[in-house]
Amino acid sequence: MRVLLAIAHYFRPEEGSTHSSTDAHRRDQRAAALRSTIESWRGTLGATTALNIEHKRFEHIRGAVDGLDIAVLTNGTDHLLDAGHARARGVRHVTVQLDNPRMLGFAARRLFADARNGYDLFCYSEDDLRLADPGFVAKIAAFQDAFGWRRLLMPNRFEWNPKGPTLKTWIDGDLRPGVTERWRAPLPDEDFLRLGPTTFRRALNPHSGFHAVTAVQLAHWMRQPHFAENDAAFISPLESAATLGVLKTFPIYKPFGPDAGFLEIEHLDTRFSAMSLPRA
Repeated sequence: MRVLLAIAHYFRPEEGSTHSSTDAHRRDQRAAALRSTIESWRGTLGATTALNIEHKRFEHIRGAVDGLDIAVLTNGTDHLLDAGHARARGVRHVTVQLDNPRMLGFAARRLFADARNGYDLFCYSEDDLRLADPGFVAKIAAFQDAFGWRRLLMPNRFEWNPKGPTLKTWIDGDLRPGVTERWRAPLPDEDFLRLGPTTFRRALNPHSGFHAVTAVQLAHWMRQPHFAENDAAFISPLESAATLGVLKTFPIYKPFGPDAGFLEIEHLDTRFSAMSLPRA
């Protein structure tokens, strides 16, 4: 399977800002998160090496996917992508020029459309999501085989925070009723699906900062009138770029309850798990 990963990345310091992409005090943390995101995909799905102790040599092992291409989308020079690191990790730097940089994520659609005949899976990611499961792509494929291309599987995001309620916190909890109903209602489907011991629920919060569509799903999405629309009606342009287009096109499912870790991705931050909230 050939995979194209598009990472939307923006950083430009602003005076007095507390947003991660514009906070000058978080420059180093944001640069490290971007490098970790890139390396997690390259290292987890790409070729690996095994140490053969008997023969005192390193041996090459093929990757979990046949080919992985990574593109980082930036708005001009407002970024922290290191050119040397990008070359070393086989990353293509794609620049666009936007008056509103919060709309950057929507540029991934054109990238996907232009490459629609070259890949089997098209992944969009925010710039602070770390992958650690070599079976990630295979699980998406298994879901498609079991339930068809008209349904979409999203990962659950988590934060790892020693100061959180527990070490690991799932951060995309249910939204209040009605937030997504206008987009869910035209696509009626089952509330729960089961594959072996794993339960999937139609997500009441479809956001993951990420989506992955197969070539068949991308072709279907491209046929929809809204594919070319930069509709930012879901929370903000950032969340909409990651979620709204696919939400309008497919019923979205996530692994549910104790099975949440079946398909997961780590948010390289602690701002959600550090919230001061009651503990039930």
